[in-house]
Amino acid sequence: MHIVLGMLSAVAGVIWALVALQRSGFSADSLNPFLWYRRSQWKKKYGTHPLYNLDDPIDVAAVLILGSAKCEGEISTGQKRAILELFEEEFKLGPDAANDLLLASSHLIRDEVYLLDRLEKILDTGVRRFSQAQAASMLGMMTRIATSESPLNEEQRKLIAATEQYFEKAFRHKHRWQPDSGQ
Repeated sequence: MHIVLGMLSAVAGVIWALVALQRSGFSADSLNPFLWYRRSQWKKKYGTHPLYNLDDPIDVAAVLILGSAKCEGEISTGQKRAILELFEEEFKLGPDAANDLLLASSHLIRDEVYLLDRLEKILDTGVRRFSQAQAASMLGMMTRIATSESPLNEEQRKLIAATEQYFEKAFRHKHRWQPDSGQ
């Protein structure tokens, strides 16, 4: 009989401990390694600033083009018009889509004072989808917008040079191992 009472006391103690842990916020699901991995991936992807999750080359280019114009301070009406025309010509967007892209880009970098400090984080996600021609075109567009109203200032020059160096390094590593041509 004492064995049965001991077992019942042990079961009651375990149940009491689990209820107390659950009330304090502990969940048994947190011990599941698969669930933990999914949650950590979710936090990694959606817990970071959206600026650092851009993977479409057009979005990355739009942010950096606008960033090169904002190196002088706030963008002027002429620069805004030039950026919209550039988006329509180069990205083949309609006026509404170009305006939406400019609005989204300005929203993404509204809190960024100095893009150069976070350039690698901005480019890391999307660099694998850039071709060399797209990177060269983006650098040309950045220069074109930066010089639309005045010559390049030091901040614009640094941003463009750092972007160029980043892509040179990325393409050097990207093309080191080429797959066979299928022969």
